[in-house]
Amino acid sequence: MSISKFDKCIVIEEKIIKGRIEQFYKIINETIGEPDLDKMIFATLHNIAFCDYLLGKEVKDNKRLNSLLDVVNKRHKTDYQLSDFHIRF
Repeated sequence: MSISKFDKCIVIEEKIIKGRIEQFYKIINETIGEPDLDKMIFATLHNIAFCDYLLGKEVKDNKRLNSLLDVVNKRHKTDYQLSDFHIRF
């Protein structure tokens, strides 16, 4: 057994992030019919992409987000694509 000492670290708990992602999808599904909430929906889509990034997932492989983008694009007459939500540091 080894013990490592870190000056600073960040611990990301998968279960919590996945729960947060579900909350974001729920928010969008509840507000998708509201025409005045375009900016909030866009920000929430970015939050989903960021949570996926934290979990090490590529946004281009997120079929659920892609399906949601199709629905958002139809309802709000936008042209969002998965590449619009690509996050890289």
